[in-house]
Amino acid sequence: MKTWTRRNFLKAAGAAAIIPWLKPPPPDTPEPLNPIGLGRVTEASIWAYADPKPGAPKEAPLKRDTVVEIFEAISTEGLMHHNSIWNLTRFGWAYSSWVQPVERRLNPIVRDVPEKGFWAQVSIPYAEMRSKPDDKATLLYRLYYSSVHLVSACIEDEAGQSWYQLRDDQYLNALQYVRAEGLRLIPQHEMTPLSPEVEDKRIEVDTKQQMVHAYEDGTRVFSTQCSTGARFNVDGLGLVDFTTPLGEFSVIRKRPRRHMIGFQERSDGYDLPGVPFPTYFTASGVAIHGAYWHNDFGRARSHGCVNVRPEAAQWFYRWTRPVTAYEDALVEVTDGGTAIEVT
Repeated sequence: MKTWTRRNFLKAAGAAAIIPWLKPPPPDTPEPLNPIGLGRVTEASIWAYADPKPGAPKEAPLKRDTVVEIFEAISTEGLMHHNSIWNLTRFGWAYSSWVQPVERRLNPIVRDVPEKGFWAQVSIPYAEMRSKPDDKATLLYRLYYSSVHLVSACIEDEAGQSWYQLRDDQYLNALQYVRAEGLRLIPQHEMTPLSPEVEDKRIEVDTKQQMVHAYEDGTRVFSTQCSTGARFNVDGLGLVDFTTPLGEFSVIRKRPRRHMIGFQERSDGYDLPGVPFPTYFTASGVAIHGAYWHNDFGRARSHGCVNVRPEAAQWFYRWTRPVTAYEDALVEVTDGGTAIEVT
């Protein structure tokens, strides 16, 4: 696999910008690169490096929510042992644990919103939620790519722009609006149960390998990396244990999305609207759910839950018992949920 140095990449970028009537570049100039995807920086600040390896010279700082074009992804030595993938950007090589893969996909507007609303997923790097259907209104949250929300109405502003009104599961009476084109309606067929006829279903969460496996009749049918609970330092408290509980459990409730809020008065506080497809297995709220705030799967780093990629969370939501209907905002059971073993 070809490894692009910073110098070669700049040559390629320069070749892409050559005006057609000028002479062609010298034969040894690399061909212009086309992006293979987009990424959003998830940490407060990261570095882009001259080469894809630890200790390489730092090229440029990238702040949270910077959206970068990705021109190549290669596997070499990572900054951490669990992840060896680096992304080539215009600024240099960015370590993939700190870059969420995103898209910038605009969508048709759904103006006829059903009485119970519809589920929608952010399909751009981030959409800005405001207190009124107005680009100058108070900014409430940034809603990040792959987060899931309940749309309750469609409204047009004075300029003819369409806005969705959202119904938050933590702030039921709040008025929240987001530009409609950045949210994709999740169709019913993307939320129908998977293999509902199979009775023998089981999930294994391997905290040592940071993997989740799903089995039907003893045969593995799905596996994905995860990030389970960790121990980490909290200002004023020292080392706090958030490791995922070990043992035998079963699914007790499921939601298409949850606004997760916790420890707001502490340095480890979080406020995460639209967490995708939580599948809970303890009364205290431990769940398998999607994570859009990192791409660091493969090591423990959560407050106890099992973080997986959003598309994997949707798969578990659809596959596990109890089965759900499209309009279900919450389903709970006391018996019969899919078995989950955490080791």
